[in-house]
Amino acid sequence: MATRPELPTAPVALVAPTRYSAQAHDALVEQVRAGTVTPPDAFAALTGWFAQATTNAQRDRIASDAVVWALAADQPQEAVRWAHAVPLQRLAAYAVEPAFVAARRVDDRILQLRLTALAPTQRVVRRENAFALEDMGAITEALAQAEAAQRATPGSFSDFELASLRQQALGQRLRWAIGERNQRVGGGAGRFERIDELLPLYASELVNAADHVQHSAPAGDEEAPRWKALYLRLYADHLTTLSARGRFTEVTAGYAQWQAQHADEPLPYYALSDVAGAYQQQRRSDLAVPIYEAALRAGGEAIPVPSDTHTGLVYAYLDTARFEDAESLLRQLEAATPPLLRLTPEQGRPNPEYAEVRNLRALYQLYTERPWQAETSFRGLTSLAPLNSGFRSGLAETMKLREKPDEALGRYRETLVDHPDDVAARAGYAGALFDAGEIRAGRELTDRLQAEAPESIAVRNAITQRDTLRAPRLDIDADGGQGHGSSVLADRDWRVDAKLSSPLWDDSWRLFLRQVFARGDTSLGNADLSRTGVGVEYLQGRWQASAELHQADKGRYRTGVALGLDYRASDAWRLSARFDSNSLETPWKARLANVGARSLEFGGTYVVNESRAFEGRLQRMDFSDGNSRDALGLSWRERLVSGPRFQLEGTLSGETARYARQDVAYFAPRGESALQLGLTGKYLGWKRDDRRFSQVVGIEAGSYRQQGFGSGGLWSLRYGHEWVFGRSATLSYGLGIASHPYDGVRERRRFVYLNLSVPFQ
Repeated sequence: MATRPELPTAPVALVAPTRYSAQAHDALVEQVRAGTVTPPDAFAALTGWFAQATTNAQRDRIASDAVVWALAADQPQEAVRWAHAVPLQRLAAYAVEPAFVAARRVDDRILQLRLTALAPTQRVVRRENAFALEDMGAITEALAQAEAAQRATPGSFSDFELASLRQQALGQRLRWAIGERNQRVGGGAGRFERIDELLPLYASELVNAADHVQHSAPAGDEEAPRWKALYLRLYADHLTTLSARGRFTEVTAGYAQWQAQHADEPLPYYALSDVAGAYQQQRRSDLAVPIYEAALRAGGEAIPVPSDTHTGLVYAYLDTARFEDAESLLRQLEAATPPLLRLTPEQGRPNPEYAEVRNLRALYQLYTERPWQAETSFRGLTSLAPLNSGFRSGLAETMKLREKPDEALGRYRETLVDHPDDVAARAGYAGALFDAGEIRAGRELTDRLQAEAPESIAVRNAITQRDTLRAPRLDIDADGGQGHGSSVLADRDWRVDAKLSSPLWDDSWRLFLRQVFARGDTSLGNADLSRTGVGVEYLQGRWQASAELHQADKGRYRTGVALGLDYRASDAWRLSARFDSNSLETPWKARLANVGARSLEFGGTYVVNESRAFEGRLQRMDFSDGNSRDALGLSWRERLVSGPRFQLEGTLSGETARYARQDVAYFAPRGESALQLGLTGKYLGWKRDDRRFSQVVGIEAGSYRQQGFGSGGLWSLRYGHEWVFGRSATLSYGLGIASHPYDGVRERRRFVYLNLSVPFQ
């Protein structure tokens, strides 16, 4: 039993006799009704009377009226005290509603519950109890009680009150449904059952709210603004529900429709964030950026720092080449997220959001062509939180981009031991399997992920990679050039090498058709080459092999075979072998003399990482006239500058070769060697998600020595464009000029090139 509180001690106004009587009380009531006495003065007069009352009936009447007048005087605390002045069951019926309202306003939940138990069927009690449950966050129960009260006593709630409660209850159910979806990662489509149940309910509520807006606005109904506001909230929540379901095209279509019809009524910040995320999912980060920015402006302090909105905007900036804006926003997040919490009872408690911001910084480094920095960052994060799947997956992805596929696979496997249902980690593992040549395992895992979590952007990336690997494709390499005067090699020449590949079948095999057209104009005459080949490729794990049967239209070795073998011995070593019975490198003047050549080549590459590699190549060409050429080449490739907008790569290469015979019609020096230093700069001019355009400038300079003719300088300069269309189609083209001495005579050559690779998905 609650302790009886002290009664109010306000002074008695001189509006009523000092002695209590029923007649005096009646007179005071009449004065209040007439407006000659205010409620504050009236309930103050009752304080003295209460002490004089001699019967329970008198005290009950005084307390009941005091509750009413105290609430009317906007003093709910006083009304609550008066409600406690007598046993609740003795309060007059007209005082129950004011007592309940006052208890709600001062958050006296015990009094609310006791009044509910006292008069559970009273209309006002049921109304106020529903609103009390709403205030406590028990929205679903509040709606249930309100609907029950409405059925028992029609008119207990207005249409707007019920619609508002339904909107809040749907929002609460949506939060629960999203939580359930996230917990049921391996449940396939069943994860969306609760979300799917809400979609028709939102559609119904939107129709209801729209009808009320339509009928109330023209009539000037004072409820019209409230219905409009409710319709806005319902529309925003509906977009959030569609986003949670992964129906991103419907989200963006709904946003476009709202903008067309309600341009002066912006959606709430949380809905704007969902819309921006939906555009990102559809690879339209250019449209996502301004919406994310609008969400942050609208949300203001209501958006925690950091948040998914901030993270999404960082990625959107990166995907639209706004790297400076991404860096600025990331620094703001870092400044607002200290390593230790500031306001805690004990000193030194770690801030859990600090690691998340550090993770975002590491991903930023990874996606801005600084993988060595990302590796350092992720190693630090995994040492702080060894079991965090996001940090471990980030390190695995970094090793993949650092050209260490075996280490990436190992790290993903370790992560999945502890987090077997993590969708992002499983999708990353599928991508690592594809990169390592384990296509069957990657495809099977991606198929399962597509059924379980098709809305995940990580899964969709794996799907794109799978479909690209399995799709038929067309690859074209073309080049041509023109020299000055009687060139030793050719005055003019060009070549087009086109390869059409079938879809991958059985996750390992692919057929292809290859067509080569080439022509060389020389001082001895003009030579043409048309070679058609059919072949098969095999891809499995560390091995990749190809075999081609080809037929040329003329010359020696018209019918022949081309073989290729690649083996990735480890993350560091890559080995290769090539054989062609009708070498495409056969000099044009040799072809004019009906001389053919077979070529055999072995290669080895030592890969330190994505920025450094060393390569060696040994080649043997045997000519049909008994001649031969042996060549050895070495190169060192180094990334000198690496960043999101500009990269500079250097190459130091050397080659030496010798021909067995010189009494031939084609260029065949007894010995030759060259040493070159090359620089290639690439500048990103435009980017939108996976599509980008870059300008490329390359320069090479060095020395060439030919036995019997001494040494001379060589150089070349080229300029080109590179286009990437999505994650699979590429186009590059350019032109250049080169200078090279042959037989002691310097020759200058202008050239053009084009490379196209297109999968048919």
